Parts: sequence; C-alpha cells; structure tokens
Amino acid sequence: MFYLQRILPPMKSYCVLLPLLFILSGCLATPIKPSSHRMDEIRTMLVVPVEPPPLEVTPDPIESRFPVYNQFQYQSMPSSVYLEKTVYKNPGGVLIAGLLSKDDIMPIANIHQTPSSMEKIAGLEPTASLSESWTPTFTLAQEAVSQLNGDRIKAILSKHYYHLPIASGDRNANLDNWRSAIEQWYDLNISSVDYRRHGLEQVDAVLEVGIQTYRIFNAQTSLQVLIKLIDPNTRQVIGRISAKTLSVEDSPESLLNNEAERFKWLVADMGAHLVSEGLSDLGLPVKAPVDRLTP
Repeated sequence: MFYLQRILPPMKSYCVLLPLLFILSGCLATPIKPSSHRMDEIRTMLVVPVEPPPLEVTPDPIESRFPVYNQFQYQSMPSSVYLEKTVYKNPGGVLIAGLLSKDDIMPIANIHQTPSSMEKIAGLEPTASLSESWTPTFTLAQEAVSQLNGDRIKAILSKHYYHLPIASGDRNANLDNWRSAIEQWYDLNISSVDYRRHGLEQVDAVLEVGIQTYRIFNAQTSLQVLIKLIDPNTRQVIGRISAKTLSVEDSPESLLNNEAERFKWLVADMGAHLVSEGLSDLGLPVKAPVDRLTP
C-alpha cells in the first residue's frame, strides 16, 4: 500500500511496529467483493457516515496538561478522588476517551445519548447534531463523495449518520463498548436500517463509512476505515471492505495542540488514501485523493 510505505519510518524502526500492526488487525467479518455486473448497475449512491468512537490516546494527555499527575500516582488516596475517566472534548472539538482532573477545563462531551426506544436497534440521526464536535467519519464520507463523483457515478452525502445502537449507560470512556457496537454493525450481512423508510434520496446503492482503530500511541497514529455497500431495496450487504494504516508523526501533545489542526489534517490525509483503497477494492471507479497542504 503506497500510503503505508510513504508514512512508515526507515526499515530499522519498521520491525518494531510490526507487532502493533498485527494487534490492530482485529477479527472482522470476511470481506465481500461485489460482482462486476452488479457494480455496473450502480449510477447513484448515498454516502452515510457511521458514528465514530472517541479517540484513544496513550499516554493519557493529562500527563502533559498536569505534570503533577505523576506525583499523584504515589499518593495513598484513590485516583477517583481527583481523576475521572470520561469522554471529553478538546479545544479543537475532538472527542477523547481519557482522564480529567477535578480542576480540568476540558468540557465533558455530550455523546448524543440514545433514546430508550433506540437502545436495541440502529437508526439514523441528522448530521446537524454533530456540528459541535469534529467527526472523522463525516470527513471521510465527504472524501468518498469527492472520489466517487464522476462521469459514471453520482454520489450524494447523506444528511443523516448511522447511530450506533449503544445503550445510554454504555456511552462512556469504555472503548470496548464502542468496538463491540462497530463490529456488530460491520458484521451484519443485512442492513439494520431500511433506507427506503427514511424518505431519503432514491439511489442504486448506499455506502456506509465507519472507523474501528482510531488511536494515538506515543508517536504512532493508527486508523482503520470500514466500508459497506448496501442494496437499499433488499437491505443486502453487497460489498464490505476494510483498510488500515499508521503514521509515525509527532507526539500526542503536538498533534492535539492548536485546536488539533495537525491531528485533523493527518486523519483526513490517512483516511483519504484508505477510502481510495477500499473503494477501488470494491470495484468502484474513483478519482485519486487530492494532496492536502500541511497545516
């Protein structure tokens, strides 16, 4: 994969990263490659972002915000007295699963609590409700629309996103809850959403774009993009693919400073290449991703 080769460090460091790449592979459903005949029938497509998990950062950013935190570890009082693990929003709008101190200025995020009627089923929510936070899958869905639009296919960005069926009490900093819901969505062979009933645009196919691995580990930023292609008439999943990469860039502190502009650029750039790879593997005609100016 070109982008993976471009961002990996020299071979001396590459062998150190191989175990991490193995860990990130995870256990996902078998890919589905649509027939060329089925792909030739697609002329219009609705692109739907899937609700993403919060960002995982190691070491926790609280160590740079509050250096005294390291001293707390050696005190006898329990950490719950002065620390809380939650999902918070940094100044750039990035949602992070991590620690907050009692005196922290970072606001706790309102993670679009699930109505009780939706806790057991998946549904769609308006993307306008995501405006207060930066949503990586919305950025990647926009990228997919840009790459797909051409002489053969007209792609439309949905005004709704796929709302993961996570119970309100589980919408927290426990990332296992998010991973489980994302894997459940990705594994389905029949879409849990009937796109015909939502009064959406009449299209030949629906493309759902989600992410699984989404983390900064020291200077390594990892991203895995999951793509599903759905027949809106039968709800059958006719295409399924995943692609992943990592980049060795800056420390979490450097990436997330200045309203996280550097981090957002990096995820958008990595994601653009992964989207291109995934769409091509499905047999869709795509335009090459546009190079972005480094912030």
